[in-house]
Amino acid sequence: MCLRSYLRTFLLISVVTITSSCGIDQKSKTRNRAEKYFEMYADRSDWPGFINQYADDLVFEDVVFALSYDKNQFIDFYNWPDTAFRKHPDYPKTLIVEDLAVTDSSAVGRGYFTPFYFGGELMAKEHQWRFTIWLYFNEHGKITRHIDYIDYPARFMKLAVESRTEKTN
Repeated sequence: MCLRSYLRTFLLISVVTITSSCGIDQKSKTRNRAEKYFEMYADRSDWPGFINQYADDLVFEDVVFALSYDKNQFIDFYNWPDTAFRKHPDYPKTLIVEDLAVTDSSAVGRGYFTPFYFGGELMAKEHQWRFTIWLYFNEHGKITRHIDYIDYPARFMKLAVESRTEKTN
């Protein structure tokens, strides 16, 4: 009886240990993927590599503007090759991640965008564009869902309200 009880306890501990280490390993993979994603976003220099992180069945959402895009629409929306965007010379990284939380298949990054130029206009200098970005990864490590929460300046928020109002009318 004692041996049987000992074996049962040993097996239970072994299963829990193996299960826990598998979860830790997957969480580590997700953290690495998310860190790579945010590094590429911050560098903003490898558009094909950045897009390759996304699955073909991507769903992208911008919560403030109530946008929902598939991968092709997302590519047109983000459009890094557009020359209207320029990094600010004093800020080589376009964003700073302050916090990163991960599970075995998702990551949430919180931080802010550094100043940049768009269409010749300086952005994110007076009003810090804070963000929370949710990323959901599939079993192949590709992003299947990307949700942006961005603290846009007031004039963009006004546009967002107008856009959302038009959609409901």
